[in-house]
Amino acid sequence: MFKTTEFSTYAVAYVTKSFADVQHVLWAKEDVEAMAVRYIIKGVSDDFAPAVSITRANFITLLVRALELKGPGTNTAAFSDVQPTAYYAQAVIIAIELGIASGFEDNTFKPSSSISRQDMMVLTAKALKAAGKPSAGSGNLAPYSDAATISTYAVDSVTSLVGSGIVNGKGGKIAPTESLTRAEAVVILSRIWNM
Repeated sequence: MFKTTEFSTYAVAYVTKSFADVQHVLWAKEDVEAMAVRYIIKGVSDDFAPAVSITRANFITLLVRALELKGPGTNTAAFSDVQPTAYYAQAVIIAIELGIASGFEDNTFKPSSSISRQDMMVLTAKALKAAGKPSAGSGNLAPYSDAATISTYAVDSVTSLVGSGIVNGKGGKIAPTESLTRAEAVVILSRIWNM
C-alpha cells in the first residue's frame, strides 16, 4: 500500500533481504525478511542472530519504528541511564511521552539488559494503544501451563495480546520471564505491522 500527501513522480522497486542463519528458525524466516526489507530491523554483520536475546533499548526502538510512533516533543528528560546521544534515546523519549515506557523505580531504563517476554508484551500493548491500534482480544490463558507465573502487572497485556493473536506462546507456555529473542521480537513486530 502506498499513501502520499504530495504530488510527485514515484517508482516501484522490489527489494529482498535474506540472512543465512534464519534457515535455523524457519518459523520466523518470512517475518525476518519482511521486516528487514522495510528497514525496521537490521542484521548483525551478515547474519541475523535469531537466537540472541534482544535488549530493552533495541526492542523499544523497533517498536517505535514499526508503529511509526511520534511524540509531541515536549519531554526532553529521559532515564538516568539513557544518554542523549544513544541511538535509542529518541525512541525512549517517544515511549515516555506516549506513556509506553515508565522504567524502573530508580529512574533507569536498563537499555542494555535483555527484555523479558512479559515486559515485551506490556510495552507492545501500550504501544498499540498509543498508535490507535488497541488489541481487540481477550485471550484465554488456561491452555498455557505457566499462566500462573505471569506477573500481576503483565496479565492484562498478555491476555490482550494472546486474544488478538499477536502472541501464541512458546511450546505451550507463555514463558513470561524468559528473555525475548531477536526472532521472536521480529515475529511480534510483523504481526503488529500487519494489523
